[in-house]
Amino acid sequence: MMGLVLRLLHAVSALLMIGNVVLGYAAAYGYIGLEHHIPFGFLSALVIVFAHAMTLFYFMGIGSSMREAIAGRGDLTALVSEGAASRRRLPLLLGLALVTLMAAVILGGGSHTQRLPFWIHHSMAMAALVINLIANQVSVRAIN
Repeated sequence: MMGLVLRLLHAVSALLMIGNVVLGYAAAYGYIGLEHHIPFGFLSALVIVFAHAMTLFYFMGIGSSMREAIAGRGDLTALVSEGAASRRRLPLLLGLALVTLMAAVILGGGSHTQRLPFWIHHSMAMAALVINLIANQVSVRAIN
């Protein structure tokens, strides 16, 4: 059940990330005001951070449960270590996704106050979009 919820949460976070980038460009070209992009950006960042954090906690719990379940069963040790090796890169990727997302949000504030040029926020937002979509895909594959 938790795996299904996490997959749904990653799908929603991907849609929110894409939606916020679209709103950002709409605001940059004057189709909408920034009063739509900024709160939606905070909301989407909150949901994305929640999805990544819950995924990390999920895999920590799964790893502990698996180690407890196979205690004394040497025939399953190789299987558990194989699963752990396949998920070893996930914390680094999710951490990088969170860092780029937070950097995009913070640099957006600098861009809004015109202390930073627009292209800095734009570049970080594109990096955050790409890395978060990759992190979502890797997370969903690992959950399955």
